[in-house]
Amino acid sequence: MKDPRDERGFFRLRRCIASPAITVYLLRVLRKIMEFHSSHIPPLLRAVLAGNASLSEINSLVRHAHHFALVRLKQLLASGRLHLQSFPITLESTAIDCIAELFERDSDGVFIELEYFYSVEHDLSQLTNDDIIAHFRSLVFTKLNDGIFRLYRENDPVFSKILRNLKIAMEKTPGVSTIERFGITYLLFSLDEERNIHLPEYPLDEFEKEAAKRFRHGDSSGNFLSVLRSVLTEQDQYRRLYSLFDCAVLLKRISALRMIPIEEIFDSEHTLMEQDIQSVVERTLHQIRNDLCKRYVHSGKFTRAVFDRYFSAIEEMIIDTFVRSDGSEKSYDQYLQRYVEELTYDKYRKYHRVQFEYMTKLAKKAVREQLKELL
Repeated sequence: MKDPRDERGFFRLRRCIASPAITVYLLRVLRKIMEFHSSHIPPLLRAVLAGNASLSEINSLVRHAHHFALVRLKQLLASGRLHLQSFPITLESTAIDCIAELFERDSDGVFIELEYFYSVEHDLSQLTNDDIIAHFRSLVFTKLNDGIFRLYRENDPVFSKILRNLKIAMEKTPGVSTIERFGITYLLFSLDEERNIHLPEYPLDEFEKEAAKRFRHGDSSGNFLSVLRSVLTEQDQYRRLYSLFDCAVLLKRISALRMIPIEEIFDSEHTLMEQDIQSVVERTLHQIRNDLCKRYVHSGKFTRAVFDRYFSAIEEMIIDTFVRSDGSEKSYDQYLQRYVEELTYDKYRKYHRVQFEYMTKLAKKAVREQLKELL
């Protein structure tokens, strides 16, 4: 036999749910849940890339990206791996600021980043809906990670210096390399087959205590990376990779704990301050050329001849922009016309624009970042 109190409780609950205020609230929550269901992303992306998306559909795709970024930011904050409290910007604003570049449009209204990503990097027509969602999430995380680094450059000069010099030290430290996972740069401290990626990540506080025991006054950033490598490779409980961002957090904490000045850790040979703009531009162009060659030629997307023509035009544009400062009057197609015979503006727009302008954007971004570190 039912307990009368249960019966009364049921009716009270039913009356509560039936009240207008609660009904409106529940409908709002349900609408919010439905709004961010990932299954909406593929049709929205197809409409946006086809150029026939309504303003409402574009805004909806932006909200999905913002939702992914915001959830990821909250995860980073909760884990103690991100500290934005001192920044003059809200969490919601941070998320949208970090992914804004993803939705930039050119003069024709084309979302050039999305267009490139889903036409050159990944053919949208060949992807399943699940793949489209996974790639979109990864792209958002990549932009978010880039944005976080930029925020620290603008708001925390010490942390920015640590990140910059760790990147330089990493290139000179044996046994340390990088990998991208979910848009985040991780440092690898072991062979591929020894990463133990199935294991949990080394807790930041525990890692800090162990690394602090081994780091001494007079050690450089290269020594610091060697210390991290030894800590990670001598244990089997946790995976043997760590995000570059977390490594910088560790070094900043250890520096404060041991009262070791950052300037003492970063030897002058690890800075770019003594190099002039010309050498920075040339070195960065050489690096980005190799990176783009792997992406386009080795994957079979371009022939070597086509790639060489593209990059010759990009190189000329970069030098004009950053060294001579006299390239502002020439357009993208005018630069490429010097290296592609009988190239008209219509042919440029139809066959070359997306790939060429995206490659140029990557090259400019790489050079700009290096010059920021110099200046």
